[in-house]
Amino acid sequence: MSSIVQQQLRDYITSPFGLLQIKDVHVGNVRASEINITGREAAIHALELFDRADERSRRVRLSKNRTLYPEPLPLGSPARLLSVEISDYLSYRERCGLAKETVEDTARSLKLLRIACGDVPVSRIDHAHIYKLWDLLRWAPPLLLSDFKYRDYTFEQAVALGKELGVTPPAPATLEKHRRFLVTFFGKLVKAKAIPMSPMEAFPEIKKDLVVDTNKPERLFDEEELQRIFSPKTFPAWAKKYPHRWWLPMISLYTGARINELAQLKVTDIVEEAKVWCIRIQKTVDADLRHKDRDRSRQSLKGKAAVRTLPIPKPLLDAGFLDFLEDIKACGHPRLFPHLSAGVNRETGETNARYSQGAVNQFSSYMKTLGFGKGIGAHAFRHTLATELHHKNVSDQDIALITGHSLRKNVPVLHDAYFHKKPKLARATQIRILAKYKPPVELPKYERGQFSECLADPSKFYP
Repeated sequence: MSSIVQQQLRDYITSPFGLLQIKDVHVGNVRASEINITGREAAIHALELFDRADERSRRVRLSKNRTLYPEPLPLGSPARLLSVEISDYLSYRERCGLAKETVEDTARSLKLLRIACGDVPVSRIDHAHIYKLWDLLRWAPPLLLSDFKYRDYTFEQAVALGKELGVTPPAPATLEKHRRFLVTFFGKLVKAKAIPMSPMEAFPEIKKDLVVDTNKPERLFDEEELQRIFSPKTFPAWAKKYPHRWWLPMISLYTGARINELAQLKVTDIVEEAKVWCIRIQKTVDADLRHKDRDRSRQSLKGKAAVRTLPIPKPLLDAGFLDFLEDIKACGHPRLFPHLSAGVNRETGETNARYSQGAVNQFSSYMKTLGFGKGIGAHAFRHTLATELHHKNVSDQDIALITGHSLRKNVPVLHDAYFHKKPKLARATQIRILAKYKPPVELPKYERGQFSECLADPSKFYP
């Protein structure tokens, strides 16, 4: 087969668009006056067919006594460009139902890989490219992937700018996160037989940094700090503007739930089970998204273990939470905190599923007015509750029943298929555990109709 025809087929395999027409092909005993090819698989098949015919013809010519040779292996699929593999891989990860944050973090790692390697066939990526990626991670300037002015920056330009700016090196945990994403990406390519081996095999897990920064604030509150946060002189004045300001810090304090788990709660997530009022942390379909085949909820969960039902602690009930629930029901909005937005992805138009962002920003501003340093926010309530329960000799398994952390299962089949959940017993255990936690604060009392003015304007609501 002529090298021209061979190159035509290989080019088409790389970019299989439209119709490829080849005329007057003669290879060995294979003749074709005209071949019309549509699609990558057809082109690969044609290339294999002609290469085999060419190989047989060559062997016949070279072997006078017709020695039998082993059949050549089938032609492997030519490696695709890195950009193509990245696009397909990210689409697949989304279809697998991974959390949006995980897919976005993966995309960032792979974008940096492409800057370091260039848009080359994935089969050409080796350990030298990974070393370049480590250099890029070390010196990447802030906003390299998000600022439009850096859109066409090369590896050399990005590293040079980072050195000029004197950027701070990433933490070992950050590098390890990038490494794990790359291991998974190249592992998929190996399984798909797109590449013979992963370039990440030469790069083992990055060890955790044991250095302690004594200037970094501790991520939990002591008694004085809790009293400062919920001081009757400051908290009600700040919190009275929106329902989420009033309730999220208090619910987080007494349940240790993640702030986004609380910010996204719906009215239907507050239920009464066996005369016990509970919060169901779950992900349910939004009515206006029901028609879609995916992304049908603006709620998000960190993982399977996060799905749980928590009894509402008595201090929250005493503070008037059920009165607030009635006010929201009268308002008619499906969510408890209608002034919080889930956010929208600028590129895809899909929901960010992050109702907590506005609440976190507002609470951080409030904390600064109280003298708290950077890095201390609502998540510290979660650390505080877990730490207090631990010091009261509550088992890790029971703490996880409250916080929604995953448990190590020695016999997973028993846990998942044979140990059936008994809600009544679980509630009793949770109530007993939460009763051990008694933060030294006095919660403000909610008054029925307290937010009637801000709940009367639906134009300020978000879906």
